[in-house]
Amino acid sequence: MNRRETNATWLSWGGNGRGTGGRAVTAGGAAELGRPRHPLSVLGLFDLDAPRCATACGRGPLEGRADLAAARLALQHVNRRRLVPGYRLRLITNNTKCSPGVGVDAFFHALHTRQSSKMIALLGTGCSEVTEQLAQIVPYWNILQMSFGSFSPALSDRTSFPLFFRTSPPESAHNPARLAFVAYHKWDAVATLSQNSDEHTLAINDLVTELENNNITLLATATFDINDYQEQLQTLKDRDVRIIIGSFAPSIARRIFCEAYRLGMYGDDYAWLLYGGVAERWWRRPSSGAFRRGLRRRRVPVTRTAALAYDALWSVALALRHTQREWRARGLSRSLHQFDYSRADTARDLFRATQRLNFTGVSGPVSFNGADRRGLSAFYQLRGGNLSLVALYDPRPAALELRCAACAAVWWPGGQAPVARRLLVTRVVTVSRAALLPIVCLASLGVLLSGVFFAFNVYYKHMKQVKLSSPKLNSITVVGCMLVYVAVVLLGLDYATLSSTGHFSIVCTARVYLLSIGFSLAFGAMFAKTFRVHQIFVGSRTGVIKNRMLQDTQLMSLILVLLLFDCVIVTVWVTFDPMQRQLRNLTMEYSAWDRGVAYLPQVEVCYSQHEHKWLGALYAYKGLLLTVAVYMAWETRGVKIPALNDSRYIGLSVYNVVITSVIVVTMANAVWERVTLAFVLITSLIIMSTTTTLCLLFVPKIHSIIYHADQDPVTGSLGLRVESNTRRLLVDDRKEIYYRAEVQNRCYRREVIQLDREITGLEQELSVAQRSPSSTGSSESDLSEVYTCSVTSHLAADDQEAELLLMQFLPRSAAAPPPPPPPSGRSLCASLPALHLPEGSAPAAARQQSSQLRDGLRRLQQSSLSDRFPVTYRIQIRPRRTADATNGRLY
Repeated sequence: MNRRETNATWLSWGGNGRGTGGRAVTAGGAAELGRPRHPLSVLGLFDLDAPRCATACGRGPLEGRADLAAARLALQHVNRRRLVPGYRLRLITNNTKCSPGVGVDAFFHALHTRQSSKMIALLGTGCSEVTEQLAQIVPYWNILQMSFGSFSPALSDRTSFPLFFRTSPPESAHNPARLAFVAYHKWDAVATLSQNSDEHTLAINDLVTELENNNITLLATATFDINDYQEQLQTLKDRDVRIIIGSFAPSIARRIFCEAYRLGMYGDDYAWLLYGGVAERWWRRPSSGAFRRGLRRRRVPVTRTAALAYDALWSVALALRHTQREWRARGLSRSLHQFDYSRADTARDLFRATQRLNFTGVSGPVSFNGADRRGLSAFYQLRGGNLSLVALYDPRPAALELRCAACAAVWWPGGQAPVARRLLVTRVVTVSRAALLPIVCLASLGVLLSGVFFAFNVYYKHMKQVKLSSPKLNSITVVGCMLVYVAVVLLGLDYATLSSTGHFSIVCTARVYLLSIGFSLAFGAMFAKTFRVHQIFVGSRTGVIKNRMLQDTQLMSLILVLLLFDCVIVTVWVTFDPMQRQLRNLTMEYSAWDRGVAYLPQVEVCYSQHEHKWLGALYAYKGLLLTVAVYMAWETRGVKIPALNDSRYIGLSVYNVVITSVIVVTMANAVWERVTLAFVLITSLIIMSTTTTLCLLFVPKIHSIIYHADQDPVTGSLGLRVESNTRRLLVDDRKEIYYRAEVQNRCYRREVIQLDREITGLEQELSVAQRSPSSTGSSESDLSEVYTCSVTSHLAADDQEAELLLMQFLPRSAAAPPPPPPPSGRSLCASLPALHLPEGSAPAAARQQSSQLRDGLRRLQQSSLSDRFPVTYRIQIRPRRTADATNGRLY
């Protein structure tokens, strides 16, 4: 006998649990000796290879031994009670090692080694894969199969497995209990989460069909594997699923719930319905005390499938008993011990008897619906790490019992069960009227203030305090600030104030235009002034102006370029990517008294498809403009001539605008969800920045006109005072006095060099005229007679006036001026010190003209030029470089 035959003979089992030379001994004792009892063989295949079973089937290390011990205990009890009259059952066992191939081989080995005693039924197995293979084979031998540990939903297919039953209910067998529990709590919408394996997905597929048949909405069906369960949970979270029916292996459950905890899918608003093998302590009841004691004597633990194996053998025995009674009732002369593998009629009778079974086993009520067991379903609630029985479902009356003797009341956080889906109420969050009205009033006052400053600028544009600060550029700044104030009002218009949602797109477009153009006009004018000051004073570092000042026309052209750039960007934006009204969802809010109601606040925003690109272009170019302006303001921080160029206040305004712009852009992207707060902060900063800019620009001028109307703004800003017709410094710093003397000395030297050149040229002309035959030899007195006293100046424009003044009184950090252009004809040289008139030494003709010179000087002092040059004069009379063809005189 080979090794396999030896094992099969050794594993043969009788009712008393002992083998005696291969002959089964009944458990009836002496009372049975007088009655012959026919043996009925049942093949039992068990999974006894613990390491392999743990890997292949996920079974515990002692489950196979516990199943075998429970089956032997059931066999002992069946035979002792003579459950099948006239027969005793014996169990022929073998090890499948949780391998389909080994299991099939063990089945055929029993067929061929037990020719004399036919096996009327097969008990096993506990591994679904092995059971599926056997369930497809045994119908060819008309053998009834009863499994005790196979939970795969695939085994429910009666077409593929016609003679298969199992006392281990699959997950799909609990679907009616799930439906009853869902209906009891009035959950009309659920979601499923299942692991990607047949054992779990097939059960969920059946459940989905039953949910639809019971008018329960399936919000989502998520199937995951070990690598993507995070994405599936996130999907359920995004769909606001509250009731989740899960089906997955215990080995991955920890990962699932850790991720669910991270996503916040727990607590008052969630309910998880899971299928699992809970260690039900049913054996503590008095009716199952014998089962518990029997396993204890065999020194094996009570596992989740041990009771199922016990009830499986009882099911086989009861099916044999009912079949025998049916034959007798029908008057058939059939016997169970006459069974052979060709008797399909016996297999059919056993099949029908099994289907009609309805008894209470140690694992609970046992009945069958198709291949699957129909038994009690227990609901446990996890409380503080412990499971508490809260409900039982009995399929026979199809009733859910929540008040059973062992049941505890279901406890829900907050005293209310979670709701399947909330009544979603949307509301558009708008700017509070309490915040809108003050801001509108402030913006209106800002527009009024801008109008006042504009009128002041126009009315006093000829005053030196205003004229020297470029009134045209000031007017542009005021207009830009007005547009910004209007844009502030538009920022508060929303769903609550507009009559139609279609108007919101128009408001969005107007906001962009007004803010962009207003910024370019207001800041562009300050930028242009700063640019002019920078060009004048920072061109070189030697203390004197290097170039002529930029005209207002040139600066206005610069502002126009900025304005056109804004208009082009915004126009292209709104033409090809128009702004539209979009509602953005905020954080969900829940009712404190009704968990079935959820409020979804929404915010109106201006949206376009490429909004970030357009804003990026505007921010980039304006940011560059701000950066350059800050640089120039810092470079000209030492220039202190407010009446001429507002340099100090322009710098402060630039810093103010730059800082405010950065804060506004940051807040607009940081607190946009809090509509009223964002509106108040942003508009307050804009109003404050704009008003500060206007005040820095005009308040000093208003103060100067009111309190210092008679003071020259240039000399006052330079630290000078006028005494009689002479400038006097108000400072006594020796270094400053020395520096100004140095500057004046350089001017004198340039004049001397120029005069020497002119004298040399005149002497050359005189020598040529004296040598000429047509010359009449005119004398100095003759030349003096033809001189006329016409006082003119080549410094006529305002910028030339300022240039001449700054040449004398600039700080030492500026550049030295180039020599003035040579005068044409007689000229006035405005320089220090006093006026000298050639009376005593001049020719007679010149003396006759002295009165004309004095009259010219008097007219000069009374003219506007005298106001611009409160200094003493030295008049030089220079002959014209032209000759009279008739008398050879020079003019």
